[in-house]
Amino acid sequence: MLKRHPLASNNGIILTTAELAPQFPRAVAVTGDARLAFIKLLGHFDRKPKFAPGVSKEPLVHPGAKIDPTASVLPGAVVMDGAEVGARAVIWPGAVIETRARIGEDSVIRSNTVIGYDCVIGKRCLVHSATSIGADGFGFYDRPGERHKIPHIGNVIIADDVEIGASNTIDRATIESTTVGVHTKTDDQVHIGHNCRVGRFIYIVGNTAIGGSVVLEDGVMLSGNVIVKDHLRLAAGTIVMGASAVAQDTAPKDILFGTPARPAKEMHRINASLAKLPELVAKVRELESKLLEKAS
Repeated sequence: MLKRHPLASNNGIILTTAELAPQFPRAVAVTGDARLAFIKLLGHFDRKPKFAPGVSKEPLVHPGAKIDPTASVLPGAVVMDGAEVGARAVIWPGAVIETRARIGEDSVIRSNTVIGYDCVIGKRCLVHSATSIGADGFGFYDRPGERHKIPHIGNVIIADDVEIGASNTIDRATIESTTVGVHTKTDDQVHIGHNCRVGRFIYIVGNTAIGGSVVLEDGVMLSGNVIVKDHLRLAAGTIVMGASAVAQDTAPKDILFGTPARPAKEMHRINASLAKLPELVAKVRELESKLLEKAS
């Protein structure tokens, strides 16, 4: 007789195999591709806004939005149903605050920025123009002749006192939240992938791209044109110098440089050696020639 699984619960839905289904009172048994079944299950929980066909007659600021009397929503800004704009916040022309998004008090959302549905901006934040917060993450599942988009039903949560540069993209999480901690600052053209956990007091300089599910611990500094591979953890105080590619986890206060990134002092020695390489190759050829002469 099968014992009930210790994680079995009377609440929610459990996706499992047919063999284990009897252990769960409300299980959904999978007889085929488990990953594809999970993708379909995620779709049932997707809270993307749905719209009626035709040209909307509603005002740019929906009657169902909650706007604090001290907030400023400038001409041409869009605030959708269920969105909240806190005290003294300023929404610039062309900005879009989607359904159920929340903007904290004293925050500023500049022109042509989109704050996606269910996303949260903390207090005293500044989000510069043409930034997207809450786009779908880059997640797909391929089978022969098929490509399935993985629904991203999570959100993005930006903590207090954060500044986000122009033309940034911060993707929503697959299930939970992509997060950015207090007093973190990003430069222009920064990408933060889905499921990332960006800590506190972090600097991210322009044209940096961070793959999905990366953890940046407090005090990390990423210089310009840095690439961080997905699923890595950069320990507290790590510094990555410009034009580097990080492909492995780091230790606290590491200083890295290069592609792939290595300790900066080691990489500088390697680069200094490379400058001498043509001279060394010439010497090796000269020695080979002399050895051949002696052999003949």
